Amino acid sequence: MHSTTISEGGFDSIEDTIEAFSMYYSMNTATMSLYAEGVSGIGNGEFIVVLDSPSRENEGDLIIAASAITTEKMAFMIRHTSGLICAPLPTSRADALDLPYMVEPSASTDVHGTAYTVSIDSSDPSTTTGISSHDRALTCRTLADLKARSASFRRPGHVFPLRARDGGIRSRKGHTEAAVEFCRLARMGEVGVICELVDDGGEPSVQMNGHGPVAPRAERVDSGMLRTEGCLAFGKKWGLKVCTIEALVEYVERTEGISPHLNGKA
Repeated sequence: MHSTTISEGGFDSIEDTIEAFSMYYSMNTATMSLYAEGVSGIGNGEFIVVLDSPSRENEGDLIIAASAITTEKMAFMIRHTSGLICAPLPTSRADALDLPYMVEPSASTDVHGTAYTVSIDSSDPSTTTGISSHDRALTCRTLADLKARSASFRRPGHVFPLRARDGGIRSRKGHTEAAVEFCRLARMGEVGVICELVDDGGEPSVQMNGHGPVAPRAERVDSGMLRTEGCLAFGKKWGLKVCTIEALVEYVERTEGISPHLNGKA
């Protein structure tokens, strides 16, 4: 679904972003069967681009619900990001699937306190090495499957689950919590898939010697992370919604209140 409602600063509204992120189903009254409204481009379980604060990571992440990730979408994600595919999920879900911290919080030296668990692959017989687009998409969808159990995964693997902090985006303003929050708001389960958008730069300039052009070097120059303008351009190119974590926090606080509810208590 291409951007139609752009808020001040060039970003999409949270309402529009949730709509694009979700996957709606309606009842076909003629056949009494469910069909996806997403075939028309609305509510198709799409990627969204979410930026955090310039004073934090100052990065944009490509985010999608784990239940919506396909082999083709995973291939797109790997192509345009750092390729380190992470899967945010609530701590309760991580506990249920026996996914302990990679490094205990008390021992972690991660600057932003990102709560990595042990890495995983799906244990489905169709999984080969675990690194392909098919295998990683399957691992993420399995994480979102409520029937999945600890034995549904091999450890270690090629997907990195992240434990979202209880209280969501109002407790920690990170991409981990933003992904789980969007899943919750869009009723797309509770597991997301995220990865940082990158600028892969360009090829080095052609070098010459006395015999003519020298074979190009196997390098990329001027590479880095996509920042605000790059993320907005990326969203425009691919018809993806682009928003900020700050706007998501404002939306959740405006619609649900300032204090997050933890285990039924404020």
